[in-house]
Amino acid sequence: MATMVRLTQEQINHLLEEADQMELAMKALHEELASIGTPKDTLNRFAKFHDRFTGAISYLKRQRELGGTER
Repeated sequence: MATMVRLTQEQINHLLEEADQMELAMKALHEELASIGTPKDTLNRFAKFHDRFTGAISYLKRQRELGGTER
């Protein structure tokens, strides 16, 4: 069941800014994990998680640009 939540433009902007900060933090963490010799399988799992996060945020940003309508 879908739930509609009404957020203010300010709240949406804040959430997207937080998401951008999380994106930068994940990139830095990946670099740190790679530099300390984290096993390749673990780095690959982290990269997949990071890609899923990035994809979800990109989708939300595209929907916002389109005015929240699907085409």
